[in-house]
Amino acid sequence: MTALATTLVMAGGLLAVAPWAAQAAPSAPASAQTEVGVQYYCGWYDGTATVRRGSKGDAVREVQCIINYWQGRRVLTVDGDFGEKTEDWVKEFQRGWGDKDDGIVGPLTWDRMRWGV
Repeated sequence: MTALATTLVMAGGLLAVAPWAAQAAPSAPASAQTEVGVQYYCGWYDGTATVRRGSKGDAVREVQCIINYWQGRRVLTVDGDFGEKTEDWVKEFQRGWGDKDDGIVGPLTWDRMRWGV
């Protein structure tokens, strides 16, 4: 396991023990080399729950942070509020992959965002 991957695993353990640490998540995703490729993770949320316009919380922050990464600049405020602007950028991201641009971040969009597949 690489030093970066080890650090990310240890940081994930810290977040599980100390949830307040999630408030200090980075504004850009970290990446970890795994056996299947590179995974992007900002530190807000590591699940795959479906989020859409009107959703709020850490899963939305993760989406916003990763969208900023893929855009190569800060296009979204990482505020945890899935509004019109977040929906528009999710649709743009989905169109870039040739996927249905419904603005809903479900399993396929999470995979594309996290793994680039």
